Amino acid sequence: MKKILFNNITIIDENSPFHRQKTDVLIVGGKIAAIGENANQAEDTIRVVAEGLMLSPGWVDMRSLCGQPGYEHRETLQSLSAAAAAGGFTDVALMPNTSPPIQTADAVAAVKHFRSSFPVALHPIAAASADIKGEDMSELLDLHHAGAIAFSDGTQTIYKTSLIIKILLYLKQFDGLFINVPNEKSLAQYGQMHEGVQSTLLGLRGIPSLAEEMGIRQHLQLLTYTGGKLHFSCISSAAGVELIRCAKAEGFAVTADVASYHLACTDEDLDGFDTNLKVMPPLRTAADQQALLAGIADGTIDALVSNHIPLDPEAKLLEFDLAEFGMINLQTHFAIVNSFGNCSPEKIVQLLATQPRHILGLPPISIHPNSPAHLTVFHPSETWEFTPNTNLSLSANSPFFGRQFTGRVYGTLRDGKIYWQPTLTLSRLLRSGE
Repeated sequence: MKKILFNNITIIDENSPFHRQKTDVLIVGGKIAAIGENANQAEDTIRVVAEGLMLSPGWVDMRSLCGQPGYEHRETLQSLSAAAAAGGFTDVALMPNTSPPIQTADAVAAVKHFRSSFPVALHPIAAASADIKGEDMSELLDLHHAGAIAFSDGTQTIYKTSLIIKILLYLKQFDGLFINVPNEKSLAQYGQMHEGVQSTLLGLRGIPSLAEEMGIRQHLQLLTYTGGKLHFSCISSAAGVELIRCAKAEGFAVTADVASYHLACTDEDLDGFDTNLKVMPPLRTAADQQALLAGIADGTIDALVSNHIPLDPEAKLLEFDLAEFGMINLQTHFAIVNSFGNCSPEKIVQLLATQPRHILGLPPISIHPNSPAHLTVFHPSETWEFTPNTNLSLSANSPFFGRQFTGRVYGTLRDGKIYWQPTLTLSRLLRSGE
């Protein structure tokens, strides 16, 4: 990496003494070399001079799916890294739902040690159950020693109570993290969207919020019995937010995230039967959406995730009830949060960087001299449009093509690598220094 000098950039990092300062930041050899007046004295630099830019610790996505191995036509590790860098992420935790699943030490190592041309580190979430069947526990201890960052069946909920108990007890031995999407199988089975007025009007079988509520209650009861820690992923309902709020008040070691697209869309958006809006958990009501926003504002919700699930046309260009669940969202994640989340830049950095690092046990990153340059460069008020031409995923199952967003990622830096958005006019952004 050449010397990069950010001129008059606003630092967003509440753990840094430079928080909210508009200053100069010099990057040399993958580290923050200087901040302030000393930074501007450097020679032979590439200067970043765009107005209104902000610099934060690199963002972390806790929930993405890659097709490699088994579904490389949907997404490879390289294409996912490209989409992640464009979305502002320097770190991505990958779900284990590949073929074969991430459930061996070799599979964990293949992800953990993957090196792409993009400034993104990939962190494997290992399968919590053997073959992701929800019946028998996988080799948790071996997977932990191999470098698995957490344990989950990813897109599949583990329902079996005896298995959940066993997983939580084993993970206590090394303070491991269990991630599960709360659900009640019999209530959600065969459901296509949220159960309510809209599902009745569209003639589709619904998934009630009660399925999520009962799943959370069950998990909390089991956590009372076992101890340990648990992360609830993809909370979607008002009842779910309230249960987690109460659980935290009672001292449960629980954290929770929300998929960002739940802040932008509701079940009413399904009146056109767009299968790209068919997600799990399903889009809920406007009242649920407001509850999610309240949970984000008061800290009940700890993180926001992309829940990036690439799917090929054969999985989506079908009748609604036959299509698979999921959308791509790495490149639109920040823009959705910024446009619909009612969040300040500080709150966004908490939800996308600081708290995900803490939950996953990743080393904290802060903007200080001599710290690693794992950074995200973004503009909170610039508008842009997501199009098929700017999509870097191998899949195109997004409902947001042609959508105008406020909040744009300019680039990412990590491990001496830098990525700039290809649509930027770099001659306007970058200038050579003397």
